Amino acid sequence: MDHEIELKFLIAPESSNAILARLEGREAVRQLDATYFDTVDHALRKAGFGLRIRDGENGRKQTLKSASSGGVFARGEWENAVAGPEPDRELLAKTPAAQVINGDALAPVFATNVRRVTRLVERDGATIEAALDQGELLADDRRAAVSELELELKAGAPRVLFDLARDLAAHAPLRLSLVSKAERGYALALGEPEGPRAEASLKPDATTGEALQALGRAALDRLCAAAEALRARPGPERVHRLRVAARRFRALLSTFKALAGDPAALHVKAELKWLADALGAARGLDVFIADVWRPAVERQTAQEPSEDPGEAVQDEARALAAFGKALLAAQTEAYAKADSAVDSARFRALAIDAAAWLEAGAWTTDARLKKRREKPAAAFAAKALDKRRRRIRKDGRDLISLSPEDRHHLRIRGKKLRYAVEDLGGLFPDHPKRLAGFVEATKDLQDALGLLNDLAGREALAREVALSCDDPEAAFAAGRLTAGGAEHEAELLADAQGAYVSFVEAKRFW
Repeated sequence: MDHEIELKFLIAPESSNAILARLEGREAVRQLDATYFDTVDHALRKAGFGLRIRDGENGRKQTLKSASSGGVFARGEWENAVAGPEPDRELLAKTPAAQVINGDALAPVFATNVRRVTRLVERDGATIEAALDQGELLADDRRAAVSELELELKAGAPRVLFDLARDLAAHAPLRLSLVSKAERGYALALGEPEGPRAEASLKPDATTGEALQALGRAALDRLCAAAEALRARPGPERVHRLRVAARRFRALLSTFKALAGDPAALHVKAELKWLADALGAARGLDVFIADVWRPAVERQTAQEPSEDPGEAVQDEARALAAFGKALLAAQTEAYAKADSAVDSARFRALAIDAAAWLEAGAWTTDARLKKRREKPAAAFAAKALDKRRRRIRKDGRDLISLSPEDRHHLRIRGKKLRYAVEDLGGLFPDHPKRLAGFVEATKDLQDALGLLNDLAGREALAREVALSCDDPEAAFAAGRLTAGGAEHEAELLADAQGAYVSFVEAKRFW
């Protein structure tokens, strides 16, 4: 079995010449037409494999790739020459896919039609194959364009691969993508949205270093997929998903700070915070519009119709409309900021820097961190979860008396614990019911504190939006919609206190 280490980027077709101009090396041009096969119930895909038959100038080859043999960037590959257009069952019997197929019939799922230009680049003692792919995916009558750059390390230090990626990114917009052609093809064939793969699955005997890499790769997968989804079609759920991906990735680095304390990791954390902050205004306005303004409009519209609605009702309708116009303007501006962030060189650099740190960061080879890397992940996780749990139990004892700022910090700690539980829970398979109960209790506490946090920020958000349009009617509606906060806060505090008690009573699963 060969072992690949590769990076893949989505590129604009018009950037291909600029990219090739930066790649000096022996060139080859090939037409790669391939058909991907699977069982009727897509057993190969579910098990993380992709099986293709590809025709090229060097003949017909059968290739089986695993979704991951060591992470997002390292994939297992089994390739052999074949005679016919159908998969060779005898060759497949010698691969890990044999048990997955289990004698079932294989049928075509989708095809690729790609022109590939390759350059073999020699750089700093390393050999890197750069492949520029342009063409399309085909599934029945559906088509999707392909325009990608793949950089595969053939020999040498992994850091050279990332240095080359950064050099190319300075001359053309490269968007890191962790979604393979096979995954895109399946999504096209089955009418599914493209997105990240399943959550990382940790083995109970994993080391701390292995756990960090596996979880980090999954976090980067979520980040890149969410960014592409937002670029393709902006909307509230996609803003939220990307913001959560950034925050969850950042929380992961905090959980593993024993290994993630070097300048490169701290830089990635800072850039993830920048990204989450850049999406904050859009998310805040989305929540306010959905939870406050739109229900008020629906209530106003649902009132019994009358020939003479009265001056007060008309005034309220005009005020809501004026405030709605101001909210729409603010939301449009916030989305422009979010779109600018996702489409920026800064975000593209963040993705490359995060990948570089995960795969070739100093923490992976630093002798001083060897014991920490090799420590059983379960022991590390138990200690980390205990620490976060104790802190929340301590800080939430007098929850009713906490200031809004202190409740906000408690909510963040609850969110970090929830992310850590979701990431590390698989290391403790002996108590699934306890795990589920603990996740639910942590989520309930986080949600209850989140509602209090939203309430605390509503008045300021409404005031800022109303002042931005300088319309008295909008200001009137803003005041009306955020009135009665104290009474509502008392109810939410009671709910939060109940959620805290449930959290304290939830049994540990580790």
